[in-house]
Amino acid sequence: MAVPVARATLPLAAVAGLFLHVLPAAAGGYGCATAECYRHVTTPPVYGTVAEQVMVRPGRTINRVVPPVYDTVTEQVLVAPAARVWQTSYDAYGQLVGCWVTTPARYATRTRRVLVRPPELVPEVIPPAYATYQRKVLVEPARSGWVPAGGDGGYARGYPGTFASPVGAGLGLGLSAAGFGGSSSDGY
Repeated sequence: MAVPVARATLPLAAVAGLFLHVLPAAAGGYGCATAECYRHVTTPPVYGTVAEQVMVRPGRTINRVVPPVYDTVTEQVLVAPAARVWQTSYDAYGQLVGCWVTTPARYATRTRRVLVRPPELVPEVIPPAYATYQRKVLVEPARSGWVPAGGDGGYARGYPGTFASPVGAGLGLGLSAAGFGGSSSDGY
């Protein structure tokens, strides 16, 4: 009776060994072959800082008014010119006497304001004002995808630049049929 038990144990041990060999592969353990196991990897987004020169105030031209310049001038003005007139008069004896009389010129001092320089419009150019602003930009977006789980810690071919597609890699677990086959065109 011991012989039939030994025969039943051998097929049961073979099935159990096969099951124990597949179990770590299904769980993502290290016991799977590179072509059959994949690991889901997510990378955070990478941000950088960009400095930009931004015009704060545009350039413009302003017309400045330069006021006129006046001065006060004092001058001698001829009021009456010199003249020579014939005058007649009676002397002490009652006789009519005539003679030429010269009258000197008469001058007066006059003060007045004169325009030295007229008003002017002088254009003044004000250059534009710039400021440097720093802003945060996305350098590399966040990524998520399936990569082969090889002996290199799960970062096998295709990571981190683009994720390798496991479709056609001989998957025995059916990951691509279940929606786990990742590529950069999957939106991850």
